[in-house]
Amino acid sequence: MEHYKYVYVLGIGGIGMSALARWFHREGAQVFGYDKGQTLLTDQLIQGGISIHYEATIDAIPIAILDHPQETLVLYTPSIATTHPIWQYLSAHGYNLCKRGDILDIITKNHFTLAIAGTHGKTTSTSLATHILCHANRNITAFLGGIAKNYNSNFIASSNTEQESSIVIEADEFDRFFLKLHPDIAIVTTVDPDHLDIYKDQDGFEKGFKQFLSRLPKQGIAVLHRDVAKRLIDDELYPIQAQVIQYALKDSPIYADNIYINETGRFCFDYISEKFIIRDIQLPVPGYHNIENALAVITACLHIGIASEIIREAIHTFQGIARRFDPIIQRNDLVFIDDYGHHPVEITALLTTIRKLYPNKKVTVIFRPNQYSRTKDFLQEIAQSLSLADCALILDIYSDREVPIEGISSEAILQHITLPYKYVCTKENLVLQLAQVDKLEVVVNLGAGDADEFIQPVREFLLKNYT
Repeated sequence: MEHYKYVYVLGIGGIGMSALARWFHREGAQVFGYDKGQTLLTDQLIQGGISIHYEATIDAIPIAILDHPQETLVLYTPSIATTHPIWQYLSAHGYNLCKRGDILDIITKNHFTLAIAGTHGKTTSTSLATHILCHANRNITAFLGGIAKNYNSNFIASSNTEQESSIVIEADEFDRFFLKLHPDIAIVTTVDPDHLDIYKDQDGFEKGFKQFLSRLPKQGIAVLHRDVAKRLIDDELYPIQAQVIQYALKDSPIYADNIYINETGRFCFDYISEKFIIRDIQLPVPGYHNIENALAVITACLHIGIASEIIREAIHTFQGIARRFDPIIQRNDLVFIDDYGHHPVEITALLTTIRKLYPNKKVTVIFRPNQYSRTKDFLQEIAQSLSLADCALILDIYSDREVPIEGISSEAILQHITLPYKYVCTKENLVLQLAQVDKLEVVVNLGAGDADEFIQPVREFLLKNYT
């Protein structure tokens, strides 16, 4: 890749593409990008020295890219259609177009790699692993699926260059991306079906994870949740050569003991395995599911050779991920939480944790459904998970890559929600609808896509009306 002086990223505002853009920029390439709209993430990239445009026209392609086709590498996200005018021009004029996975195939093949996969929990787990390894002064390069608050970035490259660099990466199953990676240690947190537009059904989804684990070398390690192991191992078609280590909250070789919530709201526990015991771990990100995520990460870090005391210290200072149980307002009388959750299992875990932390409080959830196909596949499950709240406001479905599906809408979700207080609203009238809800105590903004756009207007409304 050294002969590419210029890199042009189509869909540079995506969380995965932006991290790779930062990597190329750090490696000395001149990086340009296109996306359909300006966001905080694209603003950060521009501030870091990357040039970005938002016009989907051939005239907007940077001059350096037009003048140097043989020295330009073009990266594109699956959200960029082959009918896109810029993609069509570059394809017709001999540019090397490739996906993110094609680059990370090369990077992870040449470096020791910790890859963290799973339907849920992979972003938090990858960020926690990155934080522990940085705290231990290991030389790592990390590609995250979210903005780690400790570093305000989704790309982390440690300053220690005396050691050989290792890769920490979120192994996303979307578009079968994780099948391009070459892990030495792999964590799989969950295998709840998702992206059925790609995998067709649960068996196809699990097959993808089996293929991912089969990429581990014989000397590698697979750290699997107990329930994941039941589904993925002992398949003759996709044998796992690596050592398999299982974990779970309880009833597993690695488990958590002495679990409690302390006075500051931290989930505290002891890490227990046959070889190691780490007492009094205080996890700043709440939820029993995050304790399980921490068990997996601790196990991987111990095998890498990180000392128990360093692991505990690092976890205590972990600030979490933007849009993962992100407290926007935290008062005794008013709480506003933002979260990326869009799969019914994620929504259930989040609302269950909120009920645990804020008993007897009224919970109002704002939900932006993500993708028509996902809504179709999990419509009743989404409605059931949202019914754990007291009041639900459902926006129209966000989709950046799909056409609408007949009969699949926010109204269809609403019909299956069992709450007495439930409303459909638009982006434009969200705040007006929220104003009609009586007694706002705990408000949750949920969803992927552009759901982060609702944070500021809802925050301003709450602070103005609940002083």
